Amino acid sequence: MPKKVDHEARREDFAAAAYRVIQSRGLAGATVREVAREAGFTTGALVHYVKSKDELLLAAAEYSAKVIRKRMVTPERAAPGAKALRDVMYLSLPLDADSRGNWNVWLGFWERATQNADVRAMMQNRYTEWNNRLVRIIEAGQEAGELPRDVDAHRAAQGAVALVDGIGVQVALAGRKVTARHQRQLVNDWISSTFRLPASEPA
Repeated sequence: MPKKVDHEARREDFAAAAYRVIQSRGLAGATVREVAREAGFTTGALVHYVKSKDELLLAAAEYSAKVIRKRMVTPERAAPGAKALRDVMYLSLPLDADSRGNWNVWLGFWERATQNADVRAMMQNRYTEWNNRLVRIIEAGQEAGELPRDVDAHRAAQGAVALVDGIGVQVALAGRKVTARHQRQLVNDWISSTFRLPASEPA
C-alpha cells in the first residue's frame, strides 16, 4: 500500500527549508535546487508543491512570520508597559546569527517587492501586523497607567518600526558593527525619550 503523504506538512517542510536557505545564503541563494536539497527531497518533489520561485519565497516569508510571531506572544502578554514594548522590540533586532538571518529573509524581499505585486502585498501585510502589534502593546500600557496617555500610540508605533528598520539595515546591509547591547540601548533610549520615562540600561 502506498505511503500516505501529508501534503500540508510537506509544503511546510519546503517553506521551512527555503527560510533556512535564505537565512544563511540570502535571497539569491534560494534556488529551487538548494531548497529541495535542504529539505531532503528532489527538485521534482518540490516543484510538485510549489509552482514558481516567487511562490516558494512567499511560503518562506509566511513561515518566517509564523516563527517570529510565536516568539513575540509571551512578552506581549506579559505585564503591560515599557518592559513589554522593550522586549518585543528586542526580538525584532539583528542581535545574533539567528536574528540576523531573519533580517536576510526580510531585506531580501525589499527589492523583490518592487518587481512582484504578490511579494509587495505580503510585505505590506507584515508591516501592518507589526505596526498593529506595537500599537496594541502601547495602548495596553496606557490603559494600565504604565505609559502616558497623551502619547499617540499609532505615531509612536511608526517611530518604533522606523527605529528597528534603521538598526536592521545598518547591521544586515551596511555591515556596521553595532553590538547587541548597543542595539538594545538604542531601543531603551527611544522608549525613554518617546514616553518621558527614566533612562534605563539594557538587560
